[in-house]
Amino acid sequence: MFNYWTNLRLNLDIPGLEPLEYVGRVDDNDTGLFSAGFETSVAAEISASVVVKGIESMFAIMNNLPFVLRHLFLSGGLAKEVCLDLFNRHLYASPGHDVILAFKTQSIEELLVQAIALKHMAIIAREIVLGDKADLSFRHALQQMWVVQAHQSPQALPFRFLFVIMLLYLYGRPYHALGILQNIEPLVYNTAPKPDDGFAAKLQYEACLYQYYLLESDILSEVDGVPSERLHAIIVTALTQDMAVTFPNVFTNALSATSVENHHSRELQAHLQLRAYMNTILEHMYNIDRAYCRPRHVAAVVTDIARRLDLWYWTLPLTMRFPRHPSSFCLASEDMSHIMDELSFRYYATIFLVNRPILYHVLHVKYENAVNSSNPDPAGYDPIQDSWVFESCHNCVQNATMIILLHSRRQQTGRHEYLESWCNLQHLVAAYATILQVQTSAISILLQGYGDPDHLLDLAEVVLEKGLNRPANIRESLDILRNIRQNFKRSTPPTPWTGNGCVASPVYSVASHKSQVGHQS
Repeated sequence: MFNYWTNLRLNLDIPGLEPLEYVGRVDDNDTGLFSAGFETSVAAEISASVVVKGIESMFAIMNNLPFVLRHLFLSGGLAKEVCLDLFNRHLYASPGHDVILAFKTQSIEELLVQAIALKHMAIIAREIVLGDKADLSFRHALQQMWVVQAHQSPQALPFRFLFVIMLLYLYGRPYHALGILQNIEPLVYNTAPKPDDGFAAKLQYEACLYQYYLLESDILSEVDGVPSERLHAIIVTALTQDMAVTFPNVFTNALSATSVENHHSRELQAHLQLRAYMNTILEHMYNIDRAYCRPRHVAAVVTDIARRLDLWYWTLPLTMRFPRHPSSFCLASEDMSHIMDELSFRYYATIFLVNRPILYHVLHVKYENAVNSSNPDPAGYDPIQDSWVFESCHNCVQNATMIILLHSRRQQTGRHEYLESWCNLQHLVAAYATILQVQTSAISILLQGYGDPDHLLDLAEVVLEKGLNRPANIRESLDILRNIRQNFKRSTPPTPWTGNGCVASPVYSVASHKSQVGHQS
């Protein structure tokens, strides 16, 4: 957005900044945990009993953990017993005595589990030293990365997934995470369970497949790269079918992961469906052939995805539904949607993503007509006068608002503060940039009813500034946003748009709304 959205680019005046390259450049120049010269005064050792206590505490409040980590612990091979056994064996070897573990002698599996457990304890107990020891433990794991890369066995998969999750949720390193993840792609697909293997083995294999799909797709939504064709193609193909009730099945038999109706399996199903929708949106609306497309070129895709999202929501169990409008979000009990924070975020992000190209065109129509003389809009045509275009822009702005409100509530209550996905933070950056542009445009009416836009931007800045997963590239993004915001403030105040402000539905496209007459969110 910083490079291709003209309104943003014209108001960005940081000397020497290359919007397409700054993330990689900042990571390369980082002098922190990942640099060769990193130094710390913290001792590279820890009591085994402290780590055991951290593991037990982490599993006791598992619902506070991100979905991908819960999925790894519940179905992906890193059960509580597996994690505890790594450290209890040290204690069993010296009955009645605690054992001091030296990081330099520990296995990479121990170091990874130890790092996540200590990071959890650091937040719970507000112990800075424990957090520093967690980081140092992870650094020692980084130094043994070659061991993980060389260990091509199914038993290594859970720890490699943990490695990727920590890179994304603790340290904001998407390129490192993608490299490790795609290195295990052959292992994931070539170690399918044999027909005589037990149910648990098949379940864990499925868990690994879906874990891979979610993580890779989330990363590739934000950075350049090529997805794994095998699972990606199967899931996206399944999306062409009516998935309101049917879940995409990558096996010839019934999906064992959903054979038992429980909350986690339904949550997994919902995440996979939304991720598949997001991939379809990226494929059909964000490829090079669709760059700077007119609303009429993507109307069918927008309305079809809106219909599917509508059906997706209404087929959720009542216990999994969440607010879809800022007013209902602010009135809802915090505990009511606590478990569903990540699922609701993915839903908001999907609607935001599918409608953003429409909003782009409305905000940049004069530039587009000037540079695309071969296919201009009709003389005097204002795209916002089209009711479905107005509604699409409304949906985009509304869900940008929801993304900011959700992240702000997480930050204020401390939820996921130390395990916030780098990928999710990129959507927050985009939501901020969207609100900022609409606020200073002729269609600022779209922000009516959502409170003071400046307050929304302030909330987003606080979230981007505070938190443990705030690497240098996130701080740089915040500096860019603040620079653009300051320059927008110097511009001429926007002229209020005086057209028809009626919106058929607060969430969906016209076609989708008509298919669900009587439903209210």
